[in-house]
Amino acid sequence: MARVPWPEESEKSWSMIRGFRDLEVWQKSHKLTLEIYRLTNSFPRGEQFGMVSQLRRAAYSIPSNLAEGYGRRSTKELLQFLAIANGSAEELRYFVILSKELRYISPQDETRLDREITGIVQMMAALSRTLKNRTSATASAGSSRDTEHGSRDTKPATGARI
Repeated sequence: MARVPWPEESEKSWSMIRGFRDLEVWQKSHKLTLEIYRLTNSFPRGEQFGMVSQLRRAAYSIPSNLAEGYGRRSTKELLQFLAIANGSAEELRYFVILSKELRYISPQDETRLDREITGIVQMMAALSRTLKNRTSATASAGSSRDTEHGSRDTKPATGARI
């Protein structure tokens, strides 16, 4: 089971996350993107605007969607961007397979990259489950608004004017 790359439910742990760079899943996907760039440097020149471009785009789409989703400050939007990042991870997986079959990367590189992609996909799934559980728990607790990847009570205090 992949480690959940998100703090537990306590408010203290939420304050530990200062930005998307603190997310373990973002760190791993960024590292994978750098590895894809390194590997594609040796691809044939004729693939510069084909396979190289597609591999790189799919790779950087993962951490960039994690960052954008985190920056939206809404759990619903973060979940949407996690789904997009997951799609990009699977697209990257296909291009890695194709790269191996075209003999642009070694079978060992393909196996290693596939393991890294699988780990990232599992972390995103765990994060999605955690966020969905938080959202459903918050929704059943009463009136709240989904913000900052948690909830904030929107009921006015007694005597407060809206």
